[in-house]
Amino acid sequence: MNQAVGLGTHLTRMIARAAWPAAAAFPLVFAALWAWPVFGSLALWPVDAILAGALLRSRMRVPSLAWPLLGAALVLARLAWGQAAAQGLADLSGLFVVWLVLSRFLPQDSLRTPGAIVRILLAGLAGAIVLSAVARGLGYLQTGGIPGSADALSGLLGRWLGYCVFLPPVLLLPRPGFLRGERRRAGRGLLRLLAARAVWLPPLAWLASLALCLALGGAGSLVFPLASLMYCAHACSQRMVAWLVLLTVLGIVSGIGAGWPGPPAGGSLTGMSGWALVSLQLGLLLVVAAPLLMSSALAARSDLIVSLNRALDHDEMTQALSRPAFMRGAQEYLRQIPPFLHGNGLMMLDIDHFKQLNDTHGHAAGDNVLQEFSRTIRGAIRPQDLFGRLGGEEFGLILPGCSLEDAVETARRLRACVEGISLYYDSDEPLRITVSIGIVHDSQSPRADLDELLRHADQALYRAKRGGRNRVCLYGTSERDCLACAAEA
Repeated sequence: MNQAVGLGTHLTRMIARAAWPAAAAFPLVFAALWAWPVFGSLALWPVDAILAGALLRSRMRVPSLAWPLLGAALVLARLAWGQAAAQGLADLSGLFVVWLVLSRFLPQDSLRTPGAIVRILLAGLAGAIVLSAVARGLGYLQTGGIPGSADALSGLLGRWLGYCVFLPPVLLLPRPGFLRGERRRAGRGLLRLLAARAVWLPPLAWLASLALCLALGGAGSLVFPLASLMYCAHACSQRMVAWLVLLTVLGIVSGIGAGWPGPPAGGSLTGMSGWALVSLQLGLLLVVAAPLLMSSALAARSDLIVSLNRALDHDEMTQALSRPAFMRGAQEYLRQIPPFLHGNGLMMLDIDHFKQLNDTHGHAAGDNVLQEFSRTIRGAIRPQDLFGRLGGEEFGLILPGCSLEDAVETARRLRACVEGISLYYDSDEPLRITVSIGIVHDSQSPRADLDELLRHADQALYRAKRGGRNRVCLYGTSERDCLACAAEA
């Protein structure tokens, strides 16, 4: 019975994964065909790019059944609108090529690189070539006519432009988990973000440039949005740049189609010659590609700087803060204005008998102990707490906004967590470690600086080790009190 239920659930999920692209294709095709009178002269077709992006973002294996269902949906949607079924098959061929290329060469976490944008552009070109070839081939079989070179090139560029315009924004959409995790923090900082005048400058510059492009027209009109988009690529996120690029192309095409002064070559869009239309499409491709490449290069540079700063601020082995980074962060907490309500707790933690462990089991075992110890402590503290490696097997921990009683309780909990670590090496018996902890609270020495507080914590740590190790000792208490702390823990 359980096997039957499991099989039925698996089959239902497989059918759902196969059917959702086909279900999404119907409204997309109808919306695109409804807007086709505006975008038709440029052959700007969004459906294939949006579906390919959705399939790539799903991060699920696309069942083989999905492709015939999707093809049937594209064909039926075209037929329902009164168009030839051949165009639906051409759409499917281009979509499949784009998905096939990017699913193999474009991991979702590598979009913030120029190479990823180049792959998207090249995949769009490959999809446009296949789509155009299939559409022209099926059209030739039906009519026997061969289009002119300018018309054929214009059709190819229009379909490539569709991929380049619609695919990056879909791929760069934030994941649902990101939205849930960031909603509260974004809400707290929204008013402060909107109050910053610098945030408004790039969108306002972009809006003004688009208005100039549509109002003036002429040979240099595309320069205005291109310049503002390059500025936005420098000042805004990669995701925002992708959407601004999309809105720019839609705005230009819609404005020209509505009878505004005209495309760069002058005149109306419908009255343009084939080669003039090719020139406009190439110009729009440049407007699309240049900002995307620049924003991705800046995003990759920003990620590199972040990784370098992390490498400088974190100990490579334990991933705890390095000593300079810990000291710098602790100084900032102690100098907080206004000070934290409950003050700050400071701990010194020392792994017991670490030198003996290294001599007995080797340095590789010692490295593993340091890594597991750090992982355990980092998993047991708050996000705002600072945990750093001060040297060897000695670590520091600062607890901002923490009362003395809570600091002692946290130290006891950390001691118990470390005591529960079990590591296996060259025997069936687990290797267990313990930690000695010295605590000081800045309320005990209100005028003390960080160096003095560290000395107080180190003195408490020394008494904890001298009292038998695997215990917690508060600054200003005796070794007997440390023993009491250990017994209560």
